[in-house]
Amino acid sequence: MADGGLKSLTIVGGGTAGWMSAAMLSRALGSTVAITVVESDEIGTVGVGEATIPAIKLLNTFLGLDENDFLATTNGTIKLGIEFVDWHTVGQSYLHAFGPVGRPLGLAAFHHYWNRRRLQGHDESLWDYSLNA
Repeated sequence: MADGGLKSLTIVGGGTAGWMSAAMLSRALGSTVAITVVESDEIGTVGVGEATIPAIKLLNTFLGLDENDFLATTNGTIKLGIEFVDWHTVGQSYLHAFGPVGRPLGLAAFHHYWNRRRLQGHDESLWDYSLNA
């Protein structure tokens, strides 16, 4: 690299992470850099259970993908949250909802008001105030 410029880049590992990385780098670096993805023929496609979080919208926008087309082409659905079963102890679960919790209440975020009530002895789940939960 006498001229100091990157000419080629190799991503080791395919799958969702490898190919999404290749797409992002291709968009960011343009056609001046050759990108190669090396993946194993011995590792099959998962096929089910792939999931993303809301930040995928940022990647799709960066790549110039329309969200409705993306969902239709991949047979995808919109995920509103993730439940972690047996997260802390067996029988206990934790729900991580995507999106806002509660409504805007002035200068402080909703969860501060909820926590104050909890400290005062009220036993309300934060997720009772989430449309996504």
